[in-house]
Amino acid sequence: MKKKISLILAFLMTATMLAGCKKTNEDSAGLPDVGGDSSSMSLTQMTTESETEETTTETTTVPEETTTEDTTSESETETSETETTTAASTEATAATASTAAAKAWNETEISETLYIKTSCYSRTQAIVGSESVKKYDVGQKINIVAATDTGYYKLADGTFIHSDYVTDQKPTEATQATTTAPKKTETPEETTKKPSNTSIVNASYTKSYKDRYPYQQLNSAEQQLYADIVEAAENFYTQVDIPSSLSSDDIVKVYALVYNQEPQLFWMSNIVPVALGGMLNLQYDLTASQAASAQKEIDATVSDIMSKVNGYSSTVSRLKVIYDWVITHNTFSLQGNYRTCGIYNGLTDGGELQCQGYAKTVLYLCDIAGIECMVVTGNNTEGSTHAWNVVYCDNGYYILDTTWGDPMNNYGRSSYVRYLFFLANDDMIKNSHLNVSTVARGNGNRIKLYNPPACTKTACYYFKAYNKEYSDLESATQAMYAEIDAAVSAGKNVAHIRVTDHDLWETLRDKKYWKAFQDYAKKKDSSVKNLVQQTYLTEDILVVEYDIAYND
Repeated sequence: MKKKISLILAFLMTATMLAGCKKTNEDSAGLPDVGGDSSSMSLTQMTTESETEETTTETTTVPEETTTEDTTSESETETSETETTTAASTEATAATASTAAAKAWNETEISETLYIKTSCYSRTQAIVGSESVKKYDVGQKINIVAATDTGYYKLADGTFIHSDYVTDQKPTEATQATTTAPKKTETPEETTKKPSNTSIVNASYTKSYKDRYPYQQLNSAEQQLYADIVEAAENFYTQVDIPSSLSSDDIVKVYALVYNQEPQLFWMSNIVPVALGGMLNLQYDLTASQAASAQKEIDATVSDIMSKVNGYSSTVSRLKVIYDWVITHNTFSLQGNYRTCGIYNGLTDGGELQCQGYAKTVLYLCDIAGIECMVVTGNNTEGSTHAWNVVYCDNGYYILDTTWGDPMNNYGRSSYVRYLFFLANDDMIKNSHLNVSTVARGNGNRIKLYNPPACTKTACYYFKAYNKEYSDLESATQAMYAEIDAAVSAGKNVAHIRVTDHDLWETLRDKKYWKAFQDYAKKKDSSVKNLVQQTYLTEDILVVEYDIAYND
């Protein structure tokens, strides 16, 4: 019967995580066409119940060039972010309210005795935010008469308790003690990591959360919760204390920051956990042993990458090794889950990522390389969510967007890496990366996570750092011929330069120039089919780009 109940609930419950995306034909667009149907959501939306009782002078950088592996990588601008709906507990005076209101759920009759595994309240209705009726303590026996398609059990008295809070085995004090993080009284600055026999050992990863830019913007109570979540996740504890001064929005903000800014905790669930009785009930997508096994594979991959990164001295070149590797070893995924939204796939043989996975993989590698980095979330121009990085390079902070450096294409020949957003600045992305550093909630409101540092420099921008920026027609024209020559010789698909003037950008895209460039490419190699002008998002950053299509 117990197994049957679980199957009934699994069948009835509505999924709490929605993932969507949109494939894009890029015959006429450099980056994914995100100006289409905005109903094709490129995000992972998480909806869960939360029941709380209380709730420098710029210098020119000329780095060493790195090579990109000959691997085809297809991706599109795609995103994933955490969205949650929380409801505060209120006192109820009548348990019969559920029968008076129109039901927004379906029930399946069952009969079983279960136990409370986490202190909670029963509710008047089987929906988020309904009035509380009675408090139940851990280990208390309850009689179940029905299961709903909203994830609740109906009790004999007509009230409801969410299935997350019950178990078919009576909890013992011993089991409770092993899954609850100890209460702490010290300040965030005094908090130390206390590894247990379940923690994942990663000797090469020494980054401290206290050094992170986003963490340093939190107040003391938020920092305490951040530190406690990190410690709990490291040790696979399932509960942490919530500082009494934090609101439900604060809890969502802190959890979202830990999830995005601590890539080493790749087993954390992307669903914001339930808050109940002053405790946050964490969920994990992997067991400790599964995470330890994955970590070994990740370590081997990272060791190989770092051997290449450490072959260069300039930060630009070191970042380019990371950028190129992430793009050429991964491709975009339609599915949003712990594999695609973190380093699990990014640094193993999985290879399929959403933009959050691209950004967190870059963050993890930068952490090990000793390069300051952070994940920023927001939206693209169609309103779909997006994630990218901000890094510190030589003389300031810059934008690094690997997802948009790994575009969809139909050419199927050699690697395809775009550098439009390799160490760009805020002005270059102002029309494409929107709602910067926010997360959406189920009620439509957006929560500000933190204020990323301003990115105002240009010296490290790819086209300037690698001397691919031109200010006159003659030099720009000759440079484009040289780019096409090099791309065709290597069997690559993209040839692009940057100019400093919008009129010059328009001129080099004129039909006359396009035809001359195409004729040159075809004479260079008979396998060249045509050149495709790339327009989308190139105008804001004055990049002249042609994609080279080859005959099958």
